[in-house]
Amino acid sequence: MDIVVGVLLILGLMPMPFEVIMAAADDGGGVFCDNLKFVSATLPNKTSSSPHHYATAAAGQAPDVVYVLALCRGDLNDTACGESVAYTFARLINESCVANYTAGAYYGDCTGVYSFQNFLDPSDATEDEEPFERWNVNNITGDGENVRFIAGLIQQLLSETVERAAGAAGRFATGVVDTGRTFPLVYSLAQCTPDLSAGDCLACLRRLTGMINSTMAVRMGAQIHVTRCYFRYEAYVFYDSKPMLHLTGAPAPAIPKRHKSKLWVIPIVVIPVVAFFCFIVYCGWRRRHRKGIMGLQARRTENLQGDEELVWDLEGKSPEFSVFEFDQVLEATSNFSEENKLGEGGFGAVYKGQFSDGTEIAVKRLASHSGQGFIEFKNEVQLIAKLQHRNLVRLLGCCSHGEEKILVYEFLPNKSLDLFIFGI
Repeated sequence: MDIVVGVLLILGLMPMPFEVIMAAADDGGGVFCDNLKFVSATLPNKTSSSPHHYATAAAGQAPDVVYVLALCRGDLNDTACGESVAYTFARLINESCVANYTAGAYYGDCTGVYSFQNFLDPSDATEDEEPFERWNVNNITGDGENVRFIAGLIQQLLSETVERAAGAAGRFATGVVDTGRTFPLVYSLAQCTPDLSAGDCLACLRRLTGMINSTMAVRMGAQIHVTRCYFRYEAYVFYDSKPMLHLTGAPAPAIPKRHKSKLWVIPIVVIPVVAFFCFIVYCGWRRRHRKGIMGLQARRTENLQGDEELVWDLEGKSPEFSVFEFDQVLEATSNFSEENKLGEGGFGAVYKGQFSDGTEIAVKRLASHSGQGFIEFKNEVQLIAKLQHRNLVRLLGCCSHGEEKILVYEFLPNKSLDLFIFGI
């Protein structure tokens, strides 16, 4: 049975503006609303006195029968539950009942739903119900390894919280994870209506957590709701009870002091070796060039996501030109954080960054709407590489990863930003 249910989220202590999706009534809803007022008056006591703070009810005669459902957050006491249910349905009646037959609200500690359709049988729950989603606008920051590590711990926390909730008598569970790093503690909550079986509750919650894709997995908080189940996680406490689950992550590996003291040896050894290798490559190239053997070979590789990348030789480029890995660019720019953003032009945004060796860079991330295909991008990079000059901003290299087309320049703090955004 398809029931159009809108859900309202309240962050903090005061409710946010009421937003709800509803199905229109045929007659203005006068009798229906009277029935809703009557049955909702019984819900605060009925819900707060139930073992798991959950209640359903119905009132009226066809075609004005009203069906209602109320569920308090699993850690509320009786008094808080009753007050929350009364407040939720008072808002629903005052702001949505005049010309609507189906509505729902979520205020952080109570879910309330009413409808002219009978949705109270848990066996009628449908996987087609459109979920309500709300995502924290902030992303996990740091280098690529740190972001992946924390996102993985959050996924593990949600998975274990969902399983604990499905196996609990009240279909409710909370958790917390300490990443062992500078990131704050992350708190989780999962809940189903207690009339769902353990299997149905687990399936409902897993459907919702399965909506977290690779892009949204780096958000610092989220919640997704349907009528009979929901989950939430945040980097702050948003419930009253102590967490039922406690997870910890391994701290970031520390570099031994003895090892640190010898790091200066690396560039002394590596730089001459690299210079000698480049000299050999250059001599070989010159020999092939004199014999008339010229060409540009492209070698295709596939990454784990099936994206295609090309590895180019350095014909026509400076020996200092490099093809960077996408993870290097992510780490250097702190995952393209807003703090590192220098500006934006018609061809894309420019970010300040720093490689692990201390080299400061300016990264031009070409906009996806620029219309450049990979071949055009490659040709442009070759042209820029040939135009290297002491009076121009030096191009250090480039990066191509799926839809990402990136140019990496030497960062010169006294140069105009226009050189990075619009020029070479």
